[in-house]
Amino acid sequence: MKLCCRIPLANFDLDIDASFDSRITAIFGPSGSGKTTLLDAVAGLRRIVDGEITIDGRTLYSSARRINLPPQQRGVGYVPQEGALFPHLSVRKNILFGAERGYTNNSIKTNHVLNVLEIGHLLDRPVTNVSGGEAQRVALARAILSQPELLLLDEPLAALDIGLKEKILPYLGRVRDEFQIPMIYVTHNLTEVLTLADWVLMIKQGKLITQGVPKQVLRSSHAILQIPEEQFENVFTVTFVESDADAGRTKVRLSSGEELFIPFLQHSSDRPFQIRISADDIIVATQNPQGISAGNVVPGTIRTIDLLEGQAMLTVFAGEEFYVRLTAAAVSKLGLRDDSRVFLIMKTRSFHLL
Repeated sequence: MKLCCRIPLANFDLDIDASFDSRITAIFGPSGSGKTTLLDAVAGLRRIVDGEITIDGRTLYSSARRINLPPQQRGVGYVPQEGALFPHLSVRKNILFGAERGYTNNSIKTNHVLNVLEIGHLLDRPVTNVSGGEAQRVALARAILSQPELLLLDEPLAALDIGLKEKILPYLGRVRDEFQIPMIYVTHNLTEVLTLADWVLMIKQGKLITQGVPKQVLRSSHAILQIPEEQFENVFTVTFVESDADAGRTKVRLSSGEELFIPFLQHSSDRPFQIRISADDIIVATQNPQGISAGNVVPGTIRTIDLLEGQAMLTVFAGEEFYVRLTAAAVSKLGLRDDSRVFLIMKTRSFHLL
């Protein structure tokens, strides 16, 4: 996809020039940086001064060639932040509205979408009688059934509380895996980027700061300064090994074969799932610690250390890449450098299930 556009805004000009070919591209940045405006431009809902937008070789907008397809001809499905369901229609009629305006042939079947999003039991309800999380799944189903060439999601989890966000994230993962629809996903939440996206555009005040593979971009000096401390997280795909209710913990295995303890959960499926741990919840030791309460001690090697304004972001290879945030003072005190052998100490309860 080529995404090149300039749009004057109140406090700055949105001026983006990017090309990418990925299943899910995240547009990541702080509130007010122009993320939603960029999404609206792709959908044909905002006037562009100049630029070009193409999807898979098909031009949606070109100032040079005077092409500006109206929204209904762009082949784009849009899920806004609040879902924007029709309040006077039932869930069924909201969903069928998407199917009736399909952009391409009906290769995506209604029952498949209902099963993936687990909303079949809601069909006869008024949309005013569904929860926030259910409403977002209905809006997503409606957009998917319009058979779009591109799916746009504008912070679909922003209005939900933490508990609901963690319930809805797996559904977005299922959509990514089940349907061959490229997505552009707007968010200011790092966990969502790491969980879902395979490419990320980081923008600030309308400018593209950097782009690339999420794990690489989001440990860069640009990210260290822009991302709130509580958002620096590691996200891993794991498989279940065993649970011990008496000990209050579950053993899981990373793709590298390394095993970790996480809080107890009832899980017996062989299907992989995801866990997360904050980069600030990992302690670094230069010697193998003894007599500690933490459930996980993993040996590793420091690959990189990025220092910026008193902060340090470490990339540690321990079967998988772990990102660890320390103070610059801690790095100096421990004498850490590239290729240093270290031990990562992680409490069992510091891991969270996605």
